[in-house]
Amino acid sequence: MTEYLFDGKKLKKRSGQKQGEVDGNKVKSWNGEVVGEIADSQIRDVQGKKVAEFDGKDIKDETGKKIATIEGVRKIVEGQKSVELVALWFFFVWK
Repeated sequence: MTEYLFDGKKLKKRSGQKQGEVDGNKVKSWNGEVVGEIADSQIRDVQGKKVAEFDGKDIKDETGKKIATIEGVRKIVEGQKSVELVALWFFFVWK
């Protein structure tokens, strides 16, 4: 059983506690604070610096080093395979 649920927009713990959400291309924390953004396949921090990239299979850090696979992420977060799921995982689960 996964620890988190992603409904296409919001990331919640299985208990129902909201962790974060995607609002357009912005990634926001549970209290609405912007923590990053999604630019195509890139995930950027609040300053606009690339922190990760998702190629549809692997998640790589800013240097191009593989940090996870989508299969590994989906063992922790239940939800549709997408860059939004990866961005929320990156900011609220992995980091």
